[in-house]
Amino acid sequence: MLLTAIFLILVNCAAIVKELPVIPLLTGVVVLAYLLIFHVDWVMYLMAFLTPLSIVLEFKDYKLGLSFPGEIVMIAVTFLFLCRLLYDLSMDRKLLRHPVSIALYVYLGWMLLTCITSEIPMVSFKFWLSKIWFTTSSYWMVIQLIKDDYRNLVRYFNCYAVALAIVVLITTYKHALSGFDEKYGHWVMDPFYNDHTAYGAVLAFFLPISACCFFLPGNNVFQKLFYAGLTGIFLMGFYLSFSRAAWISLMVAIGVYVVLKLRIKLSWLIVGGLIMGSAFYFYADDILYKMSRNEQDSSGNLAEQLQSISNITTDASNVERLNRWNSAFGMIRERPVTGWGPGTYQFVYAPFQRSQYKTIITTDFGDGGNAHSEYIGPCAESGIPGMLTVFALAFCILLTGIRTYNHTHDPTQRLICLMMTLALITYFVHGVLNNFLDTDKLSLPFWGAFAAIVVMNLDYKEKTGVALATSPNA
Repeated sequence: MLLTAIFLILVNCAAIVKELPVIPLLTGVVVLAYLLIFHVDWVMYLMAFLTPLSIVLEFKDYKLGLSFPGEIVMIAVTFLFLCRLLYDLSMDRKLLRHPVSIALYVYLGWMLLTCITSEIPMVSFKFWLSKIWFTTSSYWMVIQLIKDDYRNLVRYFNCYAVALAIVVLITTYKHALSGFDEKYGHWVMDPFYNDHTAYGAVLAFFLPISACCFFLPGNNVFQKLFYAGLTGIFLMGFYLSFSRAAWISLMVAIGVYVVLKLRIKLSWLIVGGLIMGSAFYFYADDILYKMSRNEQDSSGNLAEQLQSISNITTDASNVERLNRWNSAFGMIRERPVTGWGPGTYQFVYAPFQRSQYKTIITTDFGDGGNAHSEYIGPCAESGIPGMLTVFALAFCILLTGIRTYNHTHDPTQRLICLMMTLALITYFVHGVLNNFLDTDKLSLPFWGAFAAIVVMNLDYKEKTGVALATSPNA
């Protein structure tokens, strides 16, 4: 084995020197095929490690983009899963019937239906297929990886975290060369992440994970130092991301953590939310008037950056987001049930723009991204039912995570449920202002967190006989 590895390395080094890219590609295919057959767990760890380091390759003639090599591994893992499923047609019925899995079927099923009615069917079917390999490789296969050994879950997320830390260090070094200029910080993470919002979102997602892993039972001194170092690196990158949505999402996650620790009743939170919602409704005109007078643009100063969140007058990023939302609402009014088709927003929204919302970053050529919302975007693309499927997924997974955390007495299960639930909360909050689940960078940890919570829930149910995910009295 060692001699074979040395031989392959020498051959590929020679091929690179001779500028023969076919040989490294063929070697990669052969190695990946070998690992898929004999060491699937290695492939899963490799997939997690490669994803943050992957670079998007765009094929504009085919309206196709592929994150290389991360998505290649995802597709290979999905193919293996489907082949195994067809071979023995056996899966745990408890997993298949779990409320989170059912919510996922509905989510993907409705999306498939709206692909048929899509304005651009080719784009929609390619978008849906990407969802299949995201969810298969990062939900179904992760469940198979971790269901018998929780340590595999930690290893899986550690692989992503280490690669993410490498990206943060590279990004911070590049950012330092500019004197940590705030404007430069919006795109310095390229080519690993397309902008500072996606970069901030994944760092907000991993901060609860790295911080909670520090307290995992059985950690030795080296492991504690490892997680402390990761958390420090992520905090540095998180602050320098200058992502206001990411900062808000982490604050909300911390607030939820306080609520869980204090065991505040859900009814109190609902009442509080209703009061805040009613106040906003009755004083909406006053609030919007004050927002219209706010001319604080984003900056490197934390207080000014947070103040700029409500600037809907001069902050181009905020006004452009309103432009995208307003365009989406116009699309929804025209096609409220089936929408315009998954993945089509950026190609069809231009005619729905209004002049008063256009900014210096407005584009009419379908190259400026999506609807900037994980809820409004699906509503425009898959209709109101599509948005409801997203809400159902969020409700099911958060309810399952919180109930399992509150009831299990296993310290490892509690900590895993806590960190995964808090991580998902950061994304669901961030999803109000941005959407990244059409990328492998966020999809892998997002669906991986789903898998972790479902496994914890099923394990608790098996040990106690209590169906936490479905029992109203749990």
